[in-house]
Amino acid sequence: MTKNRWRSSIAAAVAIALVGFAPPVMAQADEATTFGDGFDTLSSAWAQAAGSWQASGGAARVVTPGSTRGSVLALVDYGLEPTSSATATFRTEGGGESAWAGFTVHRAGTTDDYTQSGYTILVRNNGELAVIEAAGNSAVTYHGRTATDARPGADWVTVTARLDGEQLSVSLGNAVAPTLTVTDGTFASGGFSLAAHRDVRMVVDDVELTGVSEREEPAPADCVAWSGEPSAESARGTVLNDDARLDTVAERVRKGIEPQASAFPRLIDEADAGLQRAPAPPETFFVPFFYNNPTAHRAARDGLQNDANTAYQLALAYRLTGDARYGAHAAAFIDAWTGTVECVRTSEDSALAFSYHFPAFVLAAELLRGTDAWPAESEAAFAGFLRETALPIASSILHRTNNWGSWALELTTVGAAYLGDAAGVQAAYDRAVELVEHQIDANGHMPEEVTRNNGVGDYGIWYTHFSLLPLMLVAETLDLHGYDLHSYVNAHGTGLQDAVEQVSGWVADPASFPYYAGDVAKLANVRTIDYLRATGVIAHSMSYLELAQNRYPSDALEQLLAEEGAMTTIHSAPYLSLTHGGLLDPDKAHPGKPGVPGKPEHPGRPGGSAHPGGHPGNGGPGGHRTR
Repeated sequence: MTKNRWRSSIAAAVAIALVGFAPPVMAQADEATTFGDGFDTLSSAWAQAAGSWQASGGAARVVTPGSTRGSVLALVDYGLEPTSSATATFRTEGGGESAWAGFTVHRAGTTDDYTQSGYTILVRNNGELAVIEAAGNSAVTYHGRTATDARPGADWVTVTARLDGEQLSVSLGNAVAPTLTVTDGTFASGGFSLAAHRDVRMVVDDVELTGVSEREEPAPADCVAWSGEPSAESARGTVLNDDARLDTVAERVRKGIEPQASAFPRLIDEADAGLQRAPAPPETFFVPFFYNNPTAHRAARDGLQNDANTAYQLALAYRLTGDARYGAHAAAFIDAWTGTVECVRTSEDSALAFSYHFPAFVLAAELLRGTDAWPAESEAAFAGFLRETALPIASSILHRTNNWGSWALELTTVGAAYLGDAAGVQAAYDRAVELVEHQIDANGHMPEEVTRNNGVGDYGIWYTHFSLLPLMLVAETLDLHGYDLHSYVNAHGTGLQDAVEQVSGWVADPASFPYYAGDVAKLANVRTIDYLRATGVIAHSMSYLELAQNRYPSDALEQLLAEEGAMTTIHSAPYLSLTHGGLLDPDKAHPGKPGVPGKPEHPGRPGGSAHPGGHPGNGGPGGHRTR
């Protein structure tokens, strides 16, 4: 079809100044503001609230459908007045006869779908025109529906909705008389979004709005925001790396002891690269479901992953070298997030991704606090953000009993430890006991993880790693506060040691993994994270085995560690080979299996005394380790 790229209300001077493409335009005429977009490009006026969208050549389209309720492209910063109109020309690709596309008026939150707020005017592939009202809890109310000759799957359809207070009239094409007229006053928020149902790929040719005004987008209902108030408390606690540990690591680097001798140069290389990076915090942190849209998931998640891990690597480099450049830049990454992020959402994969990446910021803060690199007021601001935003985000999924719960517990534990919150640490230990009771069966397997990927099991080893890594990190932090999770034995007679023993056996011999019957070469992320390895980046899925060898030393673990060399990972605590590798403390090792004679079955908090500082020891028998 032929499209008019320009609106008649736009000044000729503006038209002449813009060459090569037509951005969305706002025009003021007789106190009535209009908005139009011919989609030569996808401008910042639109937010990809669900699904992945692109625009070029005069059309916006769904590239990858969003969640189970479809795709949403939301107009931001502008909304419809009580008297206004909205016209969209679109077609559909895919979907069955009842699949639909259309637009929503009077939505509230930017990311709201058609069940959450507003009125959606839709045309199904079978020609039905309908007006539905969001009813919450995944439900809608029909206000009107009728059969028409429109077939969006075969040709372009133009739909116009005219709003006049509580009355909404809808017409198709160039018709003057409305096809449907409904009256309802439930929603009046003014927000406008394009919407496509489930797996429908909507293609939008043109959008025209009249009666438009500036609109401040309301915060999503699942938004957790920081008040901006710094933490009033001054007490802080140890999280993972105290001064004694750092001294020991530095000494081992100087003496060329492995794995620190190999891990340290990689840290410095990555910290030097980090000096060239600038932080990129979003105002709103939201991560869509991975399995619905892996590309969009990674794009949203990787900003936090990269910034938090960079802050930690820089802080480690600062403390191990004394180079002030590293410390200052690490602090800049932390401050950028506390100073920019206005909302962290809990829906879809947001809380999970935040829980497994934000702890690296906490580890960086532990290394920077009290140093010249980070002013006390900046540290207090971070502590306020941690208490008011990060911990509630973790709390939103702490009830989960699979790896989600494990990661929520990791953020909960490091947060409480950092803030010196003794009651919070106690609660973290209690929740950790509950998870060990639930997650580890009599065989030392993790039933909620081993059959992952719809029961196929090819992701079973990976998801076992993905739940054990946070639990082992939790155990390390709890130990620094006098709680012994490492030797806790559940009602099945098993604990973390048994789970480590089982998964390390599968890593050594993937063919022994009993939950997958296919080609063992297709088992995912057995030692490293596959999609990163494909890009030349080596990040381990099993780096927590460094912690395990210090607590449950065995020849099998030692062999795996020797085969892999110095390890790091992308989740929560990179550089475990550097900070913990080879630092076995004989007084804390548990060479026997939990529950054997002479070992307490529920150690709890030993003697009620605090850990004596967390000194990592002398590296265990022999000190040196060949990798």
